[in-house]
Amino acid sequence: MYRYDLHVHTKEVSPCGKLTVEETVDLYKAKGYDGFWLTNHFHREFFERTKGLTWEQRVEAFFLPWREGKKYAGEDFFIGQGMELRFLTDPNDYLLFGITEELLLAEGEEWLSMNLERFFEKYRERLLIIQAHPNRQGSSRPADPRFLHGMEAHNSNPRHDNGNTATCSLICAHPWLIPTAGSDSHRREDAGITGILTRERLTCDEELIGVLEDRRYEILMSSADAF
Repeated sequence: MYRYDLHVHTKEVSPCGKLTVEETVDLYKAKGYDGFWLTNHFHREFFERTKGLTWEQRVEAFFLPWREGKKYAGEDFFIGQGMELRFLTDPNDYLLFGITEELLLAEGEEWLSMNLERFFEKYRERLLIIQAHPNRQGSSRPADPRFLHGMEAHNSNPRHDNGNTATCSLICAHPWLIPTAGSDSHRREDAGITGILTRERLTCDEELIGVLEDRRYEILMSSADAF
């Protein structure tokens, strides 16, 4: 079985991150993972942090840790490029899988000013849209399931009450929702706690999306257990 984390941040883009992409790769390799998806924050703070840059330079900055991480990791460890998106008028966070540099460059400048319904209608066939930690106390609330492909059923960040049990109950009530899991890694102690197990090695975003849509995976409740 192959092990992947679907919710990982690094300090190059996410201001709350404490680890470089190289440090993150080393930690995940040491814990027996075969890869992870970078889901750095794309929200108001990213725009404030990159004030003065052109849109092209902002896109370059967002993808930089992914490019550097791929070079550092080598061929036997996969790094995918995702995103944790937060709209300006919505406190929730949404994990996106399937994004490309070309798509972000051409269309991403307007994403923060959209809302979930508009975003889902426009990108439902091009991206996989997963609500991150839907029941995290004090910061998130479950979004309308009609405008999601799935929800993060298990978020293991240790500094939050993530409400995973409530999210699992919600997914059971809406069985078309894809359940995912991620460590929401920002610091050394967060890395490699949860994720997914697959029977096949993943080498691109399309393979991840196919595995999730077809339910050909198991969720890691911790780095030692799965269901």
